[in-house]
Amino acid sequence: MYFEEKTIIDTTFHQIITTEHKRILCDALLKQCNKILNEIPPNNNYQYWDVYAGTAGLSLLFLKLHERDPGLMFGNKSALLIADEYIDRALTTYMGQNKLTSDGLPNAIEHECSFLCTVVGLYAVAAQVKHHTGDQESSKRYLDLIQSRYLKAALSPKTPNELLYGRAGYLYSLRYISGLVDSIEENKENPVSQLSQIISSVIECIIEDGKRTAVNHQATSYTPLLWIWLDYPYIGASHGFSGILTMLLQFPKQCQEYMSQIKNTTDYILFKCRQANGNWPSILSESSNDFIQFCHGAPGICFLACKAYEVFKDEEYLNLAKEIADYTYLHGRTRKGVGLCHGISGNAYPFLSVYQLTKDQKYLQYALEYAEICMNWESKTNREEFVVPDRPWSIFEGLGGSAWFIADLIYWDREVFKGFPGLTDV
Repeated sequence: MYFEEKTIIDTTFHQIITTEHKRILCDALLKQCNKILNEIPPNNNYQYWDVYAGTAGLSLLFLKLHERDPGLMFGNKSALLIADEYIDRALTTYMGQNKLTSDGLPNAIEHECSFLCTVVGLYAVAAQVKHHTGDQESSKRYLDLIQSRYLKAALSPKTPNELLYGRAGYLYSLRYISGLVDSIEENKENPVSQLSQIISSVIECIIEDGKRTAVNHQATSYTPLLWIWLDYPYIGASHGFSGILTMLLQFPKQCQEYMSQIKNTTDYILFKCRQANGNWPSILSESSNDFIQFCHGAPGICFLACKAYEVFKDEEYLNLAKEIADYTYLHGRTRKGVGLCHGISGNAYPFLSVYQLTKDQKYLQYALEYAEICMNWESKTNREEFVVPDRPWSIFEGLGGSAWFIADLIYWDREVFKGFPGLTDV
């Protein structure tokens, strides 16, 4: 693996993550990836095809490794070839599980359009992988489907606004493919402006739904925007305010006319909903707050505080983000495995995000300690210190998440690392 010191431009990072650390991390990454390949080889009839828990997510993992280290091999296969095999398997599985329409495509589910848990993410990863393999025709076809067929789903009144299934996840998909749209359609007239118009229409839909719901639930006295998922006003990153607001703040230009409402809602969530023990409840007005993980609780809230600081330049957001990272370090050693959603690897990303803003070495030290836990996943599982997740090799529930996190430490670069996968990394 390629891990020479010349790849590191962050000298503070190098003081904590030494060359010896990187050798250990590289060995762990290779071991974990080979374990995934042995448990779910690309030719396996694995029933899950999505990014969150399926083979599209494993394709995304190996594509990430290829982008960081184009020469990386697993046996006689390159990381890119493995990514291509996984995405082909995901596409085949998806097609086989769904009835086809007259145009040879499965029926679009009217109210699902996100990156992590719907076919939009599958097509987005496929577009990227096929672009890297040189199959530009297939890549363009998937890009067109995302921007046309699934825009209707994003604008449907039945569609939720949250990250895992809804509009916030669709916004992530559009951001994820934006550079690819530009590169493939560079000879067309103003392709990015067309994508920008789509983004603006989805943002408007999210804001209008938030305003309408706040009025309907008589919530405008404390928040101008309110979003509901499955009848409840969730707070966390996966289904609630935190994920939606974090995504909106990644489009400051398109959100300019709504920024006052976005900021007021952000302030309400960050500063009014935090409970005495330092955590946030899963749902507004709920008293219990047992979850300390990306999907529910403080770790997912940290990304909102970081993004608010980047946009509004107010130190109170950065101070809160640091408090959340410290809280997560103390309380975030979950027993739910090493996945990104509710496991150790996901809880490590607040450390990396806060370090990126502060260059405070202690947050790298936190991350390194959590990486050590991830590297010992097998022994901890055998000792029943970790609960075995439903999809134990996937990126959001299982070992794939650990590999993703370790890869970010190995290939750290201020121009490469951006944030949590599926939310702030594009």
